[in-house]
Amino acid sequence: MYPQALSRVVAVQPLLDATERDPGGASRQAFENLRVGQTVSALVRSQTRDMALVSIEGQVVSMRLPRSVESGETLRLRFAGHLPQPVFTLETPEADAADAPRLSQTARMLSEIMQRVPERTPPTLTPPAPLLAQPPASTAELALALRNALVRSGLFYESHLADWVDGRDSLDGLMREPQNRARAEIAARALPDGEAGLKQANPLHGLLTQQLQVLESPQFIWRGELWPGRTLEWQVQRDDGDEANDRPTRTGPSADPAWESRLRLELPTLGALDVHIRLDARQNFSIRLAPAAAASVPLLQAGQPGLLDRLAAAGCTVQAFEVARDAGA
Repeated sequence: MYPQALSRVVAVQPLLDATERDPGGASRQAFENLRVGQTVSALVRSQTRDMALVSIEGQVVSMRLPRSVESGETLRLRFAGHLPQPVFTLETPEADAADAPRLSQTARMLSEIMQRVPERTPPTLTPPAPLLAQPPASTAELALALRNALVRSGLFYESHLADWVDGRDSLDGLMREPQNRARAEIAARALPDGEAGLKQANPLHGLLTQQLQVLESPQFIWRGELWPGRTLEWQVQRDDGDEANDRPTRTGPSADPAWESRLRLELPTLGALDVHIRLDARQNFSIRLAPAAAASVPLLQAGQPGLLDRLAAAGCTVQAFEVARDAGA
């Protein structure tokens, strides 16, 4: 253990010149293989008032060390290079603590949040109210509502801030995102004297957790009502082509990045229906409709030509289309 006096003297890591003790320059040659920053152990063989004999890497050299160092003590030295003689810095417990990486308060908070996140669980967005007050008059109205539910979910808020700075997003749109609505709620809970009201969990913490999950694994689930009484579960995930080509919407092996959607809904005539949609990097769609009821298969097949015509009119290139029940349904 380092004496207390030594800790005070070398806390700033003073440079210690290692001078050659032998005339042939063997000490310099012995240190030629050391890398700058490499740590080595040094055994103090003897210590006088001015110089100490130290054994480093099997080579005995003389050094000027603090007087508090005692013979027989083992030191940690860090190689600093040749100036032109070998130069070392003396490592101490205080120096080790100072060199240790320190996380900021924000980094510690993010680390704690991620430790509480269940593994392999995609974030789930659950809106408090239906997207529409009544069934839509057109598919365009429903598509716009779904788009706004995703875009203004708060998952991509920081990206939208950058878009706003560049003039590609509106302030009104930003104000509709949960980050700004939550701040208004927090401000409303504050008492007139500035003190916090009832202690409640910050609503932004949950959203921050979801943002971190999406960054780690690009996928999420939207689960809610399209209009009163009509529910939808919509799962979106990025497919980088790393998994086996066993997905039902794949038409062949491909390493191109793609996005996959899976929609689960309950329809009055068709009943429970799963819709698998894959959009590859070339903007080609692969679609698979999987009804739970066998009687729904011919109904969907009968409507397939009309659906493909509408998709083509909308500019969608459909590479594959299939109607089939899932195995075990």
